[in-house]
Amino acid sequence: MNSPDHPVAALAPVSRRRFLRWTLLGAASFTAVGAGVVAVLRRSPVDDMPVPDTLRHLSASEYHLFARALPVLLPVQGTALPAVSEIPVLETIDSMIGMLAPGVRKELAAGLTLFDHGALVSGWHGKRFVDLDDEAVHDYFERWSRGNTIQKALATVVKKFVYVAYWRDPRTWPAIEFDGPVSDRWGIPSLGNTPLPVESASAGENA
Repeated sequence: MNSPDHPVAALAPVSRRRFLRWTLLGAASFTAVGAGVVAVLRRSPVDDMPVPDTLRHLSASEYHLFARALPVLLPVQGTALPAVSEIPVLETIDSMIGMLAPGVRKELAAGLTLFDHGALVSGWHGKRFVDLDDEAVHDYFERWSRGNTIQKALATVVKKFVYVAYWRDPRTWPAIEFDGPVSDRWGIPSLGNTPLPVESASAGENA
């Protein structure tokens, strides 16, 4: 799952060293707000809500994060497109995440945690991402899409997982008059995923 179209490819511009650095800086920013405040706000009412037994790879917090993002990133209600409830978006995201290499999966988990808790201080929402209303979620994505490198990468990752999981379902295609990949129609065999460029050691040191 290393093709440029895969959601985690959005993290490619961010080296491992830089990713960990930004994660630590993000954690430090929460401490700066005040340990007592964060201790209260980091808990969410959705933390105790059940998740589907069919999920194998998403943690409960990750499931709730993507579930909160769906209605804002996929505002299909009232259109000819299938409702989000009719497409197994979260189940597909779960499957996609399960195909990641362990190291990438660990970094993604750290990034999603940062994205969720970042709303405590980003824009001064005072809540985790999973507790924001639709307007605040939209604003949060807008802010992070214009933010620093790690913010842009994480906002893009969440968006791509949601978009890919929805649009890969054939039931979404008729409304946009898409009749499927030409490789399927023409019987072109798959050549597999194209590996991402390997970041040089020097680039990693300078990140």
